Amino acid sequence: MKARVTSYSQSDRLRERMGQAEVRHGQEIRADLPGIRVEAMGRTWFSDRPSRHGVVFFCTMGPITIRETTTPGDGGPLPSNVILEGLQIPAEGIYNLKDVLVQSNGDLRVIIDGASRVEPVARSAEASWASPMFV
Repeated sequence: MKARVTSYSQSDRLRERMGQAEVRHGQEIRADLPGIRVEAMGRTWFSDRPSRHGVVFFCTMGPITIRETTTPGDGGPLPSNVILEGLQIPAEGIYNLKDVLVQSNGDLRVIIDGASRVEPVARSAEASWASPMFV
């Protein structure tokens, strides 16, 4: 399933977590993004089959861990538009994105590349991400 950001993804939550981690405009970092929820897109008017695409939700996201800053930022505000590249998952659920590349110039771009890992969160741990503290 290919996951994508939509208007329902609550991208402001990602920006909030980036701000808490002191990520600034123009920075390029490698980071861990825990608790990203992906839900399968429903059937459409044009097709009776379930979609092979998923919608990313940042509302369940935990605190970001910065592994490395590869490009220093200019201190400006973070962009509001979020683009997600390369997230392929087997099924809907909650995932920890480890060692992803995040670029914050023009768009807030989250890139899953060859160095990144996508780890499913165990069902018992999902309940803690959905607690009121994270919603």
